[in-house]
Amino acid sequence: MIARRATQQRLDPLGTLAAWPLAPAVAAFVLCYSVIATVLQSDQVQNPLLATLAILAMAAAAGTLVIATQPAHSPFGARMHLIMVSLAVFGYLLEQLSRWGGNLLVQDDFGPVCIGLLLLALAPYRPWREIILSGAVASLIAVAVTLPQAGSFRVDVPIAVYAIVSAIQILAPAAAGAAYSRRIVQSILAWQADARRAIVARTEEARGQMARAVVEQQVTALKSGVIPFLTALLDKGAVTALDIAQAGHLAAEVRRSLVAEIDRTWLDTVATRERAALTERGTPGLLVVADPEHRATAFSAEQRAATAALIGALCAAPGFDPHSLVVQIAGAPGPAAAVAPAALRPLGVLAAAPQPARVDTITIQAALDLPPRRVRALLRPYLGVIRVSFANVRVTVRRPSLTIEFDGLRTDARPPTAEAPATPATPTGVRAPKASRQVR
Repeated sequence: MIARRATQQRLDPLGTLAAWPLAPAVAAFVLCYSVIATVLQSDQVQNPLLATLAILAMAAAAGTLVIATQPAHSPFGARMHLIMVSLAVFGYLLEQLSRWGGNLLVQDDFGPVCIGLLLLALAPYRPWREIILSGAVASLIAVAVTLPQAGSFRVDVPIAVYAIVSAIQILAPAAAGAAYSRRIVQSILAWQADARRAIVARTEEARGQMARAVVEQQVTALKSGVIPFLTALLDKGAVTALDIAQAGHLAAEVRRSLVAEIDRTWLDTVATRERAALTERGTPGLLVVADPEHRATAFSAEQRAATAALIGALCAAPGFDPHSLVVQIAGAPGPAAAVAPAALRPLGVLAAAPQPARVDTITIQAALDLPPRRVRALLRPYLGVIRVSFANVRVTVRRPSLTIEFDGLRTDARPPTAEAPATPATPTGVRAPKASRQVR
């Protein structure tokens, strides 16, 4: 992700979920302040219809903020940002038109204050550059509307003072929101960089330990069958047809064990872990993972964590049928995407030549014997994170059936006929295809 386009919601979706109640609070304040200011200053209103429309437009902007920041609609996109700011500015213009010729003061107008607060509420959701740009444009509009009303203002001061007052009510909260957005994004990116360096260092240390553990595991497996067979064969000093058949059987078992271990992905590990947790709770079940092209290995760390958390929540939910969980990953061609050369990717530069993209569709099916409303409430925080990490999240609840689908778009530098990037290279180069894997 390019740093200048990053937001707290995309880098830290859980933290943003915790801050979501601030959005309804700001929206409620904006609506109440608009109504109260209009009622208390009714003597300045020249056109009641426009004043009413101004309140409705500001209410629509506040409602847009609440709806777009809900976890069910994350992430907060640029289109919703534009709609919200446009409605707020439109409400401010209607307010000024309704008071044209009778507006006595600038600092008691609700439009600039409401616009500034709405921009401040965008701090966790939008890039800081967009927030400050929106504030600058709105403040210029406020100045342009304030200057022609110089003759109606009650206090005799230079008109520039009124222009500054109207603009600063917008710029100050917008600058505060932009500063918060910029600082929190920088902090998260710095923490992620430190964490990646620590992970790399730890991986180098653990690689040798993992290699020794794998060797010991394979030696233990050989001791249980192959080594006793070879020892007995040496003691006899002769090879029979039965020995040849047994050797072929043992060789097939060893190869099957090695291929199964190589073919294992993080998604299989998640399924194994959840099955063990179900067994501890006294409800052992069957968890099915269908990923024939091993696309799960291409998931980012954030996507893996979000998917694993969602699967864990389903398995731990009341009314869950332990024999119903099926996780399937399938791929389809997606829109062409420009891919930068490796040397330019850290700079966020896109190459002109488009590369084929693939859409990984993840489908999670389970049975939960719960009312649909309770199921959605249970999954709301997890789906909020899933919507940030993936695209096109679709949830279908028909008691007791639950289906969750979401897409992950990625580009592949290698042609489709080559080994997919989702499949890591192995020492043997052997990978056995299979349509599904069952964790029993």
